[in-house]
Amino acid sequence: MKGSCHCGAIRLNVTGPVRRSSVCHCSQCRRMSGGDWASADVARGDLQIDGEPRWYEASPRARRGFCPTCGAFLFWEEHGTDEIGVALGAVDGPTRLSDLRQLYQPDPAPVHEGALRDSCLCGAVTVTFDGEPGAITACHCVQCRKTSGHLPRSFDDPDRRARIEGEVTTFQGPGGALRSFCPTCGTKIAFDGPTGLLSMEAGLFDALAARAPDIHIFTAYKGDYYDLPPDVPTYPEAGPD
Repeated sequence: MKGSCHCGAIRLNVTGPVRRSSVCHCSQCRRMSGGDWASADVARGDLQIDGEPRWYEASPRARRGFCPTCGAFLFWEEHGTDEIGVALGAVDGPTRLSDLRQLYQPDPAPVHEGALRDSCLCGAVTVTFDGEPGAITACHCVQCRKTSGHLPRSFDDPDRRARIEGEVTTFQGPGGALRSFCPTCGTKIAFDGPTGLLSMEAGLFDALAARAPDIHIFTAYKGDYYDLPPDVPTYPEAGPD
């Protein structure tokens, strides 16, 4: 398997077999991906990394690697083992994987009420959103999959009500959109579209952990290692708006 981050500054090449594959829903993976994170566990000696990821020690157990330029969440490496998790969303072409384990799935939660307020993994960036978030959108485009490592989930903030406190890094993609993330821990913050529509990353907020996407867009570019959910609106390109 070969792949890269969104901007191409970091490239990866897996030369050996995949030992395990999974989708992680834990709060740390949600923050760094903006949604959920899918990975393949491989032997560290079977992974070649070209470029310099930034590593964040999110816990005593493991460190997490992301691109400091575009923020793409690429690696999860447990201390004291010979394995490393590689983001499946970063892979170019088919992965030929299926039936991924589901880790740390959140319990169903009541509909959220009131303001949303949460912070990035390291606590340097805090986001407050007053009001109720609208529909949650999952985007399957290549840019979003490479940035998140799997599937980001977001909700629109057309009135720009979100208050972002702390330093963020922004990366402008080929279409003109700005993606913001914490430069220290890689937590995804927002997507500022080229038309001026701001979308907030739902994975940042613990109160939205159990909210499944209400709509899936750009499904023509989805990965081969997961299926689309039944009975949820899907669009091969952009959504109805």
